[in-house]
Amino acid sequence: MRRLITKRKTFSLMIIMAICAITTKTSAAEEIKNYKGTPFKKLEIPGTIEAEDYDNGGSDIAYKFKNGKDGNNKQYREDKGVSLNKNGQKTFIGHTSSGDWTNYTVNVMQDGVYTIETFCVSGSGNGRFFFELDGEPVCKLQNAPDDNWNNLSCSVKTDGIRIKKGKHILKWYTYGGMNIDKFTFTRTGDLIGNNTKPGGFDYKYPIITRQERNPLFVNLPSQMHNSPFVGNLYTADPSAHVWKINGKERLYVYASHDMEPSQGCDHMDRYHIFSTDDLKTWTDHGEILNSDDVKKQTGIGIDGFMWAPDCAYNPKDKTYYFYFPHKIQKKENGTGQDIWRIFVATSKDPAADFKVKGFIEGIPSTIDPCVFVDDDGQPYIYTSGAGKGGWGCKLKKDDWSKLDGEMKPMSGFVDFHEAPWVFKYKGKYYMTHSDNHRSNLGGNQLVYAMSDNPLGPWKHCGVYMHPHGEETAHGSIVQFKGKWYAFYHTANYSGTGSLRSVCFDAIDFNPDGTLQVVRNWGTPKGGKSPEISLTKTTKIEAEDFNNGGSHYAYYKRPAEGDIKIETKNGATFLSHMKRKEWVRYSIDVKETGRYAITCMVSQNRSGGSFQLAIDGTFVRADKIKVNSATDKWETIEILNIELQPGEHYIEWRSQDGDLNLDWISIAASVNKVPGIIEAEDYDDNGYKFKSGQMGSHKKYRRDQGVAISASKNIIHISNTSNGDWLNYSFDAEAGTYDIKVYAATPKNGRFSLSFDNGNQKSKEFHVETGEWQKYEPFVMEDVKLTQGKHVMTLNIANAVNIDRIEFVKK
Repeated sequence: MRRLITKRKTFSLMIIMAICAITTKTSAAEEIKNYKGTPFKKLEIPGTIEAEDYDNGGSDIAYKFKNGKDGNNKQYREDKGVSLNKNGQKTFIGHTSSGDWTNYTVNVMQDGVYTIETFCVSGSGNGRFFFELDGEPVCKLQNAPDDNWNNLSCSVKTDGIRIKKGKHILKWYTYGGMNIDKFTFTRTGDLIGNNTKPGGFDYKYPIITRQERNPLFVNLPSQMHNSPFVGNLYTADPSAHVWKINGKERLYVYASHDMEPSQGCDHMDRYHIFSTDDLKTWTDHGEILNSDDVKKQTGIGIDGFMWAPDCAYNPKDKTYYFYFPHKIQKKENGTGQDIWRIFVATSKDPAADFKVKGFIEGIPSTIDPCVFVDDDGQPYIYTSGAGKGGWGCKLKKDDWSKLDGEMKPMSGFVDFHEAPWVFKYKGKYYMTHSDNHRSNLGGNQLVYAMSDNPLGPWKHCGVYMHPHGEETAHGSIVQFKGKWYAFYHTANYSGTGSLRSVCFDAIDFNPDGTLQVVRNWGTPKGGKSPEISLTKTTKIEAEDFNNGGSHYAYYKRPAEGDIKIETKNGATFLSHMKRKEWVRYSIDVKETGRYAITCMVSQNRSGGSFQLAIDGTFVRADKIKVNSATDKWETIEILNIELQPGEHYIEWRSQDGDLNLDWISIAASVNKVPGIIEAEDYDDNGYKFKSGQMGSHKKYRRDQGVAISASKNIIHISNTSNGDWLNYSFDAEAGTYDIKVYAATPKNGRFSLSFDNGNQKSKEFHVETGEWQKYEPFVMEDVKLTQGKHVMTLNIANAVNIDRIEFVKK
């Protein structure tokens, strides 16, 4: 299919091919010779290297560090580009973030196999790192100990590091937040035989494994990115198909592959195929294709960037067509542009021997191909991404590598992000896709639309799977042996949004053909959900989380073991809930209203935070901080959570630290003063608003009459205009208050406040903060409030964004 590459592209492709041809990996000797850094201190192995003694040479030579301006021990050395900190007599590197690294010029005194003991700690639980020697990885990804930030006696040992005598450049590369004190090198053996080479990935395929529950495939091996070492197999974007093999149905999953260490989605590479005939015993058929193969077979492409694929079978030529998006040009340092193409590989085998033919002409720079074959044998291809909506076109019946017509955007969708998948049920066409539900609110949801035509127009039908706590969602729906299943991915196992794992659950249809929401949150303990209403307070004990086990009712990180329940001082509670660990509770809401949810929590070390979600959607964009002292219980109330009648589930998710949860209570919400009222929590039916149809965050509440937007983790009132007003009811403690309204606008914003039908009024505030998202406080002073209920009215005179209103009692 190389003939698909036209003469118009010859020049640019020749340049890409030339770049690919001259890009070769430097040897260890060349790496040392070309290195421009110089030692800060003489460092020898065996021995101990202090983390702060990284090389001289400056940023991008001796180190790379995002938060280099931080740190309380800058006087240690002249170079100020790394965050150096001091605790007592100990100097260490802190304030790290993903992508930071430091180099050390070392002199190894003797050939050997070494162990590196790294003294480090991650109070947030997300610290990971690895080492390179002379530009080559020498170990798999390591996890920093999860403990108090100040406990630098914690350590992790990395065994089997093979080093030859002489000068070397050691690089420490980190993912996530951690404090790092020192590295101690101990010689443990000689370099003999096969010991002279690090790592080694020599697994034989196929590998057959038993998968009893979600997530799938994490127990299988995977070569790490650009490394000879082995990590976990992370898979995403599952396209599930049922082929008849020797007259029997067998289900195949074509998935993308997240590789450790991740760098966003840049390192996705090396497609694997999985199959099963019973949904319990799975076969990993191994790698069928990688980015190097694409370059070798077509002469184009770059490293990584192999995203969500799909596959289709053509019975006429008995050929499997594997479709995948791959980037052929990458934007570099803000110049150029990213260019994606949809490639095709073919094979007579559903899980092996695929050969790349080229890319399909006429498809715009989009991703996530889906190919649907209708009952008459007509194939259709769909793509999406880059904010371009969903595209579709016929493929030629006699050549499934060519379009039959023009690829065009399809119509009728609501909030289309990416991940198209098309299937047919009882004569109707279904298009599933992800929406733009923000990552700081729980991530994308899987939604669907229906049509009488495979190319639309489509009618939006709603959500069929709630968000799972990380950014992306991508799924497929397939019938297998008489039942329907939804395949999808989560990031529960890794706790990292770019290291995902394929999952599946049953899905059902309603009598009218609409999809039911996939029930992947377990069932209520005792068989009945507690009833919630505005007339009472309902308390749920933390240990009464849903039935269903791991992945459904709760999740604990594998290294932490199963969920823990403790009894202490008369209280029974969930203990030691760490980063990205969660529990779910089903509830039965009896009446629409705005509710307050109160959580009784304590922390085993400082710095804890959590998030609360309803049906997977976080009720606050920011983490909810725990401020109490260690081992002291604290009630934290989250106000103005809108609930609709029916079944829902509460998800309590630890985000930082080491937390305990005793109970959760739900009651009618009342704004309380002193305190903060968020601008978006105005009274039901208590407003006048001209541009209520506007706003980027309409899902915050059922009432759509006010423009609510979300930007930079701030939910706010937007798109205001002269004559708009909003009411806020609250209960006040008697006293005198200063009222701070946090507002923003580039220029000419104006608003005023009044209380209790005009009994107290402010002056008109003039707002000019320079930016729409630069919020500053505008203060109405000396407002006198009696004990009890009051109503504040916010009056808009000219366009301004409003974030929150703070009542400060004098």
